[in-house]
Amino acid sequence: MNSERRGVTHLRTMAGLVDGRRSRTSYGALLELSMLEMEKQRLTGEVQRAERRCADIHKRIAEIDIKKQRLYNFVEKPAIDSSDAAETNPFPAYAVPLGNVKSRRLSY
Repeated sequence: MNSERRGVTHLRTMAGLVDGRRSRTSYGALLELSMLEMEKQRLTGEVQRAERRCADIHKRIAEIDIKKQRLYNFVEKPAIDSSDAAETNPFPAYAVPLGNVKSRRLSY
């Protein structure tokens, strides 16, 4: 048995057939040239879309790394004085001041 795996690229289609008579005439050669140019344009567009997609993926990976590092810094933050906190920590501390906190009481 043949254990070779075959995929979509191994399918035989009518476009894959080459007619030897077609390129013997000038109009056949022009037809073949136009078909080759159309295939080249399609493949160039495919490459551009793939490169754009790769750039988007790399950008998202960089965003994930930045966010991951920020979360690690938040979790592993050492206990430091409040005077040094503004200078050493580039991320703002979102703490509620303990002094004048307004509270509301609901009465029904």
